[in-house]
Amino acid sequence: MSLNILDKYTINRKMPVNYVEGELDFCRKEFSYQTYDVSLLTLKNCVVNKRGFVYEQSKFMLNKSSLLDETKYTAFLNVKHYVKKVLIKKKRSLGNEKYLLVHDDWTNNHYHWFCDLLPRLFAVRNMVKDYILLLPDSDYVRSIGLQSLDFFGLEPAGIEFLKDNELVKVKNLSMVTHTSLTGYINDVIIQDMREFVNTKIKYDQLPKSNIYVTRDQARYRKVLNEVEIWDVVKGRNYEIVRFEDLSWKDQIIQSASANSMVTMHGAGLVNTLFMPKNGSVLEFRRDKIYHNQCFWHLADALNLNYYYLFGTPDNDNLVLEGGDSCNLTIDPLKLDTILKKIQDSQ
Repeated sequence: MSLNILDKYTINRKMPVNYVEGELDFCRKEFSYQTYDVSLLTLKNCVVNKRGFVYEQSKFMLNKSSLLDETKYTAFLNVKHYVKKVLIKKKRSLGNEKYLLVHDDWTNNHYHWFCDLLPRLFAVRNMVKDYILLLPDSDYVRSIGLQSLDFFGLEPAGIEFLKDNELVKVKNLSMVTHTSLTGYINDVIIQDMREFVNTKIKYDQLPKSNIYVTRDQARYRKVLNEVEIWDVVKGRNYEIVRFEDLSWKDQIIQSASANSMVTMHGAGLVNTLFMPKNGSVLEFRRDKIYHNQCFWHLADALNLNYYYLFGTPDNDNLVLEGGDSCNLTIDPLKLDTILKKIQDSQ
């Protein structure tokens, strides 16, 4: 059984404020895209695992609706996989209650939690109280994940944590389908989330600032000439912030106080969700090879002013994403020029 939540529609992205014609041709296919139909599926007698994979009884293969990107998981869409990985393995049985699944294989990542999982859950927020929520058991989910559920008023009847390599039998399962392909944003839902944020944060009572978010303690995806960059941003009265030194709630306050945020592509840009209306975002990125425009999509969906600055990578063979990310050298003069434009527009 399927309940329609939101029809698919086409999104046409507003170009970055400092866009130069032709400069983003390598990702032209992301200038416009279509979201997914969002539905609440009701299934009976399923097997579920921590990765968010769903196997329906007697169908002998993975339910395709549980995949974020079907092409990535072709190995799971066959009978051989089902027999070896599901049919003959021991399973834990849950009760007769109604269970809800909204997670996937990437849920433990900060971006994917806020831009993939929470939108799925927020789309059915009026029904959440009627379900026990299935979630992967991880430190991230038990900390920031649970805090974010509380922040957004998403209060399920209970939570059932799924452990590594565990298979769970669920008699009554409901699943919210994905709102869009990962890396893209479903603006309608994100804007609903933003409206909720506006009811939680008293922006008029917060001090205003401009922040540069450093990744100087990260293992990868760092600014190589950070000292030079610090001199530039300090000269423009930017406060230097290290999000990993702050609690999640303090990150929210810091972001809600920021008229502009400057940083390298990374999880910290998820906090643009909490920035004040009409704020500005400057993302350091790699040119051409890097195809994921997720934070441009997010900023535009939130009606923020999005700027980009290409840096010079330290390794031409690595893209600016994932665990093998390159680091960048940023041109201080170009940065100062963009910061002046941002400040002149405030």
